[in-house]
Amino acid sequence: MASDHTLLFDARAATRDFPGIDRYIRELLAALLPDLRPDERLHVILPEETEIPCLDHPGVTIHRVEADLTTFRSHWQTLRLARAIRPQVIHAPYLLTPLRVPGKLVLTVHDTIPLSHPQYSSLATRLFWRLAGRRALRHCRKLIGVSDDALKTCARFFGARAVRRGSVIRHGVSPAFRPQPKEAVEAVRRAYGLPERFLLYVGSDRPHKNVTTLLHALALMDPTASMPLALAGFDGDGSPLRREAEELELGQRVLWLGRIPEADLPALYSAAHAFLFPSLVEGFGFPVLEAMACGTPVICSALGLHKELTGGAAKLVHPTDRQEWRRAIHAAIVSLDWHDVYSNKGLARAARFSWTEAARATLEIYRQLYPKSFSHSTKPTPAE
Repeated sequence: MASDHTLLFDARAATRDFPGIDRYIRELLAALLPDLRPDERLHVILPEETEIPCLDHPGVTIHRVEADLTTFRSHWQTLRLARAIRPQVIHAPYLLTPLRVPGKLVLTVHDTIPLSHPQYSSLATRLFWRLAGRRALRHCRKLIGVSDDALKTCARFFGARAVRRGSVIRHGVSPAFRPQPKEAVEAVRRAYGLPERFLLYVGSDRPHKNVTTLLHALALMDPTASMPLALAGFDGDGSPLRREAEELELGQRVLWLGRIPEADLPALYSAAHAFLFPSLVEGFGFPVLEAMACGTPVICSALGLHKELTGGAAKLVHPTDRQEWRRAIHAAIVSLDWHDVYSNKGLARAARFSWTEAARATLEIYRQLYPKSFSHSTKPTPAE
């Protein structure tokens, strides 16, 4: 029997090229499927090589596209699939959507980095974002911002009218990210050759991640009153950061961990004395929440997004002030109660971010867009 409601989720960005959006897609789908009703059928468009285990579900149909997300061919394949599926609602978790899609479009906006920080993008990329962003925002029926900051920056570049249908649905934190037992922490120390106390950064080495500020702050510190900095999430051998660390003569004070399997991250966070995140701009900042959820104190850049996410549970530092970073790191090392205070604050704050709640709010948006004769809210009916 055909389902009354057909949903299409465009998951073409579920690749290593888009790590933050990949995480969003995987976690949201996993949390969303248990609340899918029998009269709802979810179609998911995936890249050829991508596997998402939770999609092995009776209410899901998977469709594959061969072409890269950034190519016209990929958009044409997606458009053809959408026309064949004829969904009532299509959710695009990224700006790169076909020019026109059948059904009512729900668009998630994470950031506008090519426009807000044009120095990190080519002219062609910036032009594309202006044209594609304007078109997508005009066409969408509902806009999901992953933070208040995301909607504000979207309004800044596309106008207040562009976000008039916007709602904020913040990401959650996977249950895997929690304080780890001593055995797991010791195992990850042995696996990566980590000392008893170290500072940690997890992310890419792209310029807007601003890891260079951490290296310079570390160089300003007395080596005898410091801790090594472990860098994870990118290949250190070919990174320009390695050359910079050599020029600063940091030597063994920087530990190059490379790419870390997802399964090792909770124990790695738990092992660190403090987590450092100096980004100049972020879409959401998963590592900040993940570190707090593992009970690791966080020092991060004083961005509007980070202020919104951490809510006073992290030490905020000017992104490019090396002396301020040096002082913040020094305080984290020498203070007797700093670690426990920020660890407890972070745990309490991270507990407020739930993928289950994010999925339910997203499903509610889908259901608001069903044809009126079929509309069925997930909200309980008030008692009479």
